[in-house]
Amino acid sequence: MLDVLKEIVQNGMIDEWPTEGEDLLLLVRAIGYFRRKALWAAIHVLEEIDAWHAVASGFLARYVPEDTLLNTAAELYHNSFCDNNRVLLLLGSVLGPAALGVPQYYAHASRFITRVVGLRYEDRQKELAALQPGMPVNLVREPENRHDPHAVAVVSPWGAQLGYLRASLAAILAYRYARGELFAARVAAVMGPDSDPNEQLYIEVWRETVDGQ
Repeated sequence: MLDVLKEIVQNGMIDEWPTEGEDLLLLVRAIGYFRRKALWAAIHVLEEIDAWHAVASGFLARYVPEDTLLNTAAELYHNSFCDNNRVLLLLGSVLGPAALGVPQYYAHASRFITRVVGLRYEDRQKELAALQPGMPVNLVREPENRHDPHAVAVVSPWGAQLGYLRASLAAILAYRYARGELFAARVAAVMGPDSDPNEQLYIEVWRETVDGQ
């Protein structure tokens, strides 16, 4: 957070902020979470901002890569229990025409960040504590899963199950798997115990190249 605020001050942009400083600090905090790849932590901070204006949009566009904002908007759009329409609209205002790609983002993205769900069960918190950003994780399809034939489990490097990709994302990836695409993943961010268990582990997923494709 401090490094982002330092950048804003050094760039002479802090004087552009037209409202109370509390909203500026919240935006800086959200940008810090974006940089840590903790997308839902950033979303929850953006929810707290009272006054959204052109300067706030400009700061977000300047300090957060466009694909990260698209990824975040896709996380919201494809969330089964989404009640963050305000943040989705805010992200849309920042993205402009690029926001048209949000509905199909996961159908085409070669790389994205997402959260792992189901970490509250069994001994998964213990496994979570042993993870570090950059560690590889395995994506294991479970076509025999009686609850969801598209289920994709997330497994630690030592073979312990950590949780699952959420069902809406797994369903989209099922079509990509059927086309012959393959995916690899690694830990992007690990959040503390104060976070919701379904928002404590973020992974980076990317499409592997096969035969030079």
